[in-house]
Amino acid sequence: MAHPGAENSLITDFDCNTSYPDVMSSLPFPLAEFGALMCFGNGQSIMAKPTWSWRYSGSFFDTPRIPASAHDDMTAVPPPYYFRVTFSTTHAREIKADRKTRYLDRLMSDVVTFRPQAPISELYAIDLTNNHHVVIRVFVALETKTNGWLLVCNPECRPEYVILFKKRKSNR
Repeated sequence: MAHPGAENSLITDFDCNTSYPDVMSSLPFPLAEFGALMCFGNGQSIMAKPTWSWRYSGSFFDTPRIPASAHDDMTAVPPPYYFRVTFSTTHAREIKADRKTRYLDRLMSDVVTFRPQAPISELYAIDLTNNHHVVIRVFVALETKTNGWLLVCNPECRPEYVILFKKRKSNR
């Protein structure tokens, strides 16, 4: 389903601010720099901040997002879907240089659409837990402070779930 409103949802009035006490209200660094939590009728998604451009590596037309229902095991689970506040969702793990090369080699081997154009300066892993206790791992691979890659692993990292992001140029 390309649009959240088109999904078959039993919930049509999900409110991120008041619906559930454990709902995540902010993202960890570095995801918070270029991503924002958004609410839809069936729950939360992470999408680009207005000053950033996101696109799927294999498409120029779809609007990239990371829904709280992104995990493969969620297909038969009814909404709502939201990200829960846990220690792992409030702290990103930076993958240090000694392990970064192994992670990047494995990601580039497993995901054919992940092809950085410059060396990855920083690599982070964030485990987002949804309200159904399912973990969605997101790798943030920064080429620079203004561009990079998101790899959403649900649970496997797949070619169709690679997002490129870049800071929009200011018109001023």
